[in-house]
This record gives sequence, C-alpha cells and structure tokens, in this order.
Amino acid sequence: MDMNAILLMGPMGLNAFWLWFIFGLLLLGVEVFLGTQWLLWAAASAGVVAVICLTGLPFGVFLQALTFAILSGVLGAMTPRFLKVSSHSPDVNDPHRRMVGKQARVLSGFEPVAGGERTGRVVFDGVEWPAVLGAGGEGALTADDRVVIERIYEGRVFVRPA
Repeated sequence: MDMNAILLMGPMGLNAFWLWFIFGLLLLGVEVFLGTQWLLWAAASAGVVAVICLTGLPFGVFLQALTFAILSGVLGAMTPRFLKVSSHSPDVNDPHRRMVGKQARVLSGFEPVAGGERTGRVVFDGVEWPAVLGAGGEGALTADDRVVIERIYEGRVFVRPA
C-alpha cells in the first residue's frame, strides 16, 4: 500500500461529515454539562473538519484526525486570548475572576471586629457580598462609597478604598 492510499482511506464525503458533525455535537453536549470551556474548542474543530469533508477534497481519515488534533490544540492554547479576562488567576474557569479590579458599592459596616479585620457588605453587579477591608483601608467608609475588589477568597471579597 502506498502512502497516498493510507492518507486518503476511510470515510469521506457525506459519511465523514455526519461522523464529525455528530462527534462535535457530542463534545458540545458534554461541554454543556461540564462547563470547562476546553471541549468547546474541540467541538468547533470537529465542526470545521465536518465542513471540510463536504468539499469533496481527498481528505482521508488520517488527515481528518490530524486536522482535528491540530485545530483543537491551537484553539485550546489560544483560549486565554479569546476570553480576554483581566486577572492573574491561572484558572480559566474561575467565575469570580472577572470581578478582580472592578469597583463595588459599600452597603454597610467596615467596623473593626475581633481578630482585627474590618468587615462589611458590598454590592457588585447586583449581588451582595460579605467583604473585608484590606491593608491601607484605614479611613472611614460609609454606605454608597466605592471600593475596588482585590481578590475573592472563601466567599468573601477583599477590598480597598477606590
């Protein structure tokens, strides 16, 4: 068997389209349940391979798999660029990542409590959060003052005056 026969063999045309299309839908379905955002790129890559299979080009199963692998790898590696999330957090899936560096509105508190922390309540994007005033927050904060969110840890936001 020559090299061209190996590269071009396997499902092609409409059969290959349906195989890759269904594989992409399955990946997309798993992504919906997992919410990782990584399988999204593999599903998109399977869709691209499915469309290429419809072109009628001699595109055998080896080239299909190679194209799928390369597209999935490149798109997965470029995920942080596509998401454009401004944070130093290494986890792409951290839902609170977008809050860091944004301003919140003080609702109440920031009086010293046992342990030396100054705690209060802030609201960000319509959601009320327990908050801790970080170092350098020595001034008095009143309701409707603005604070900047520095980090989120154990369900509390750590803030500093804006």
